[in-house]
Amino acid sequence: MATTTTIPSGPIDCACVIHGDAYDWQYVERLHSMLSRHITPGIRLHVYTEADRPVPSTMIKHELQDWGIAGPKRSWWYKLQMFNTDHHSGPLLYFDLDTVIVNNIDWIWRQPLRYFWAIRDFKYLWKPTSTDLNSSIMWWDTRQYNNIWHALLTENFDNILRQYRGDQDYITAKISAADRRFFDPRCIKSWRWECLDGGYNFQTKKYLRPNSGTQINTDASVLVFHGQPKPLSLTDDIILQHWQ
Repeated sequence: MATTTTIPSGPIDCACVIHGDAYDWQYVERLHSMLSRHITPGIRLHVYTEADRPVPSTMIKHELQDWGIAGPKRSWWYKLQMFNTDHHSGPLLYFDLDTVIVNNIDWIWRQPLRYFWAIRDFKYLWKPTSTDLNSSIMWWDTRQYNNIWHALLTENFDNILRQYRGDQDYITAKISAADRRFFDPRCIKSWRWECLDGGYNFQTKKYLRPNSGTQINTDASVLVFHGQPKPLSLTDDIILQHWQ
């Protein structure tokens, strides 16, 4: 069971992972800009990446161990290296690169750090009983959950790759339901299923307002882009307004 940790009072330590060529570097720059605009105390951005990738001095570089895996459907496993306290020891707010922040997100880092916070996986939209987590956004104290890193070191990584579809399934399995907490679903939205063209109706398998573009409610703070397309390829006015 995690113990209580004091919520930060200064700049918030935020993190992203960029590995391989699935994302252009400008995704990191855009994320840094959005976080800076929407977190009141300011931020420090920790970039977890390959040893040979240059990172500007305005960010903190963490060199990833090379696990010999790459590609859009494998690079996400490198997120697990954020649980290694040799990189960063303390509270950490992680964002996937394909997220768009549209409003202030101070409410996220104010969540109590005795829990591990993440998105409830969006399959709850058609499977209400699902309690798996989605690792696109996470807020936790790396000191309290470094057991995940130590457990990983004792396991055969090839077996892990065969057993779990991705990092978030592994994290779900390793963090007890009692320690997991989900962000408010009114504030973090799936762009593809809840915002694009007014949202998707899973019963009729149709969008509610075809060709209307992105629609967001006033409570929304973050749009999560899972799958295709990505923000860089869109000309949608709402996305262009916020993804900068």
